[in-house]
Amino acid sequence: MPEFSATRFRFIAEALEGTGGFRPAVGIDAKGNPSAPQHTYLVRYPRESEVKFARRNEVAWYQSHLASACERFASYLSARSASRDTFSPLYSAMADDINGCGDEIDVFWHSFAVQAKARGSMLLLVDAPSAIQETLADQIAQRTLPVWHPIPPEKIADYQMGDDGRFEWVSFSGRYVIPDGEEVAALWRFDRNGWQVKRGDDMLDGGEHGLGECPVLIFTESGEFPCYGSFAQIADLSRRLFNLTSELDEILRAQTFSLLTYQVPPESAHQFDAGAVSEAIGTHNMLVHNGQTPAFIAPPDGPARIYLDTIAAMERRINDIALAVEAPDQQESGIALQMRFQALNAALSTFSGGMQDLERRAWEISRRMLGLSVAPDIRWNRDFTLADINTELATLQQLQMANAPLGLIAEQMKRFVMLQYGGIEQDRAAELIAEIDEQDHERTPDTNHNQE
Repeated sequence: MPEFSATRFRFIAEALEGTGGFRPAVGIDAKGNPSAPQHTYLVRYPRESEVKFARRNEVAWYQSHLASACERFASYLSARSASRDTFSPLYSAMADDINGCGDEIDVFWHSFAVQAKARGSMLLLVDAPSAIQETLADQIAQRTLPVWHPIPPEKIADYQMGDDGRFEWVSFSGRYVIPDGEEVAALWRFDRNGWQVKRGDDMLDGGEHGLGECPVLIFTESGEFPCYGSFAQIADLSRRLFNLTSELDEILRAQTFSLLTYQVPPESAHQFDAGAVSEAIGTHNMLVHNGQTPAFIAPPDGPARIYLDTIAAMERRINDIALAVEAPDQQESGIALQMRFQALNAALSTFSGGMQDLERRAWEISRRMLGLSVAPDIRWNRDFTLADINTELATLQQLQMANAPLGLIAEQMKRFVMLQYGGIEQDRAAELIAEIDEQDHERTPDTNHNQE
């Protein structure tokens, strides 16, 4: 199990959001010159001046490959909504606004999955309602229901794990609204019996929840906390890519334009004053000359080409880690492409299983807070069949041309329907599958009769 590092999680968060050292803040010194930022992931050259390094930070740009990868993964995951039997009006009201900010539960889980996939670990606080109303209608109308809050692991100050793999207690930084309405920074602490909020040594709030377990739940890709997920290494590659693009940009800014040259004949060398012609030639002045016509020389494109090739190789490596399959290399073999789809499907199935377990635990704690007897029945999709749609269609056509058994063709048609129309309602998808089965059943007797 790796050692917990809030710094590591914070770095991954910055790579995901494009903040912190990936968006360095350049200041101005006393002389009016730009000053180098205190927090930047650009590496300074050995002989690079502070002003030049500050200017390079000022024009640096960052593309979050980690955000693209996590959004794509979460979109695959949420293509089919989880099945929930929220039989109680209280549960239904919670699902419509699960975090107290108006987010429906599927929207909430999509955002949570993006954050969790980037880091490999995320926490979920099931917070008790502030009050219980006398009637069910008042409880729903005034939203005095449990709320779920995502907590990124970089906010953890300290924790202790129990033998069951759950928190004995955990403290993390957050915000608290004091009685006069001001929101202040505070340290929250939850354990298996109660909770408290402190600002320094001052106790701001606290109490007992009586759950018998810590309401801060853990999600990790590996099942153990802490966990740095498989996409976390994209953050490391992104830092190198951030430097590569900055270094390439520096080459382009310094060497893109051709240099003006003028050959001085030997017999006129004693009349040549280098200082008089040292000013750069541009649209603001003109060149007066005698003798041979001035010429331009262009710098070689070798250094820039090396950087472009290195950046392209780095992006391919990131795509491999991110399980990107929607734009495969045309020279990639069908077997290699199929293996990438299988790896993606397996990763989605495992991640979905962990999310299902997390949601079930969250509903169980919510059930206890509400005093209900049964929690909602939750089922996340575990059967992901992502594949290359063109390959599946070509397979269907080949089976039809080869007069393959009708049952085999029908199964391939079902697979094609689920891939092409996987985003439609499940009832409509079931109708399409039923139509394929019905047509197969109708054709089978005629086929057997013709063969006889």
